[in-house]
Amino acid sequence: MLTDSTSWIVHVDVDAFFPSIEQLLIPSLRDRPVIVGSGCIASCSYEARALGLRAGMPLHEARRRCPQAVVLAGQYQVYRCFAEHIWDICRRYCISLETLLDEAYGQLAIPVAWASCPCKRKNQGQSRRAGTGTHGQDAHATKMPLFFTGPEQIGHALQQQVLDEVHLPISVGLAANRMMAKLASAAAKPGGVRVIWPGTEAAYLAPLPVRTLLGVGPKLADTLTDMNVTTIGQLAAISAASLRAMFGRRGEVIHQRALGRDVHKLRPDAPPKTISRETTFHAPTCDRDEIAAMLCYLLQRAMRAMRQHRLLVGCLEVSIRYDDWKHQATRHALPEPADTDDDVLPSVWRMLDKLYRRRVALRHVGVVLSNFHPAAAAGRLFAPPRRQRRDDLQHAIDAVRDRFGHGSIIAGRAIDLLGRLDQNDYGFVLRTPSLTK
Repeated sequence: MLTDSTSWIVHVDVDAFFPSIEQLLIPSLRDRPVIVGSGCIASCSYEARALGLRAGMPLHEARRRCPQAVVLAGQYQVYRCFAEHIWDICRRYCISLETLLDEAYGQLAIPVAWASCPCKRKNQGQSRRAGTGTHGQDAHATKMPLFFTGPEQIGHALQQQVLDEVHLPISVGLAANRMMAKLASAAAKPGGVRVIWPGTEAAYLAPLPVRTLLGVGPKLADTLTDMNVTTIGQLAAISAASLRAMFGRRGEVIHQRALGRDVHKLRPDAPPKTISRETTFHAPTCDRDEIAAMLCYLLQRAMRAMRQHRLLVGCLEVSIRYDDWKHQATRHALPEPADTDDDVLPSVWRMLDKLYRRRVALRHVGVVLSNFHPAAAAGRLFAPPRRQRRDDLQHAIDAVRDRFGHGSIIAGRAIDLLGRLDQNDYGFVLRTPSLTK
């Protein structure tokens, strides 16, 4: 039987995030097909989706299909500000919150009054303490109702509060685990609330296409289709031992997920596994100074984000894409974990020389940091003076950028971008800014 202490996971997804913000800021764009992106669609409004457009579609194809669409480059720092406001509202309802760019997972504690699963309404509980929020917050301070009658009401209250304060539509899904909460919010789109009650997960999943299950990619889905397994219910009917024999450990995982079980926990304070920064040049270039300057700038942005998590990087990846769309990448394990730009840049230059061997202009470059180590685990008690001065300089630069914006200091080979790109307080205005964490 469900009780008022049942743990719920909520998934909040901002509907058509980028275009919705543009339509909010520019009223004349409302009810019109809006595309945000450069080169390809990063996101498009539901009006554009109704006309066959989708994320990842090249802009030339989008313009051919929908000549009346409004194409915008995007204001990514503005989008981040809107996202942070939404997550601040979500924290009023959640014990813990894990945020991404336009979606978040949170853990709720169902408050005060409870309405159980519709099939068990006779078990409705009563309010234990009026006037509290999801975890004892003051109702007036958070503008929350004095009590809720169940998770669906919490979802609607959260949705309405975001609409009142931020004026953006969100979809909300509630379930007993992350996977089901995300499926619930996807089913609620756009602008709805969906609850998947504990104990009903397998029945909910059974009729859905096997491709919708987390962890089932296109290749695995094709393999399962060849086995005449087209629904999640059919997949769940296969024993875990059989799936493990066919697909290894992955088979056992997807069997658990087919039954509605997800072992992934919320990671609100967990460090990222990778940090990446990448961009497309405004025009394809074979100028090595410009290419090196861009890679230097992207690395500086990624390294600064890493230091904010108090991490050291152990592995570095550099990728390039030629104007003929051929992509190349290489990885390099650093001799020892590092946290300053100067420690990593020599490896970047060697990797660039290794990668860029063709006489073809580049259109895209990127860097990925991975294999992180806690900074506290590699203290330099007896660091030489030169090393200490370098670390002190890096910390001073970070402090200035934290206060005045990344664009307040342009260092290293990134100086070669001056005069080539526009700037604001956040740094250079890139054609396709990376928004990964």
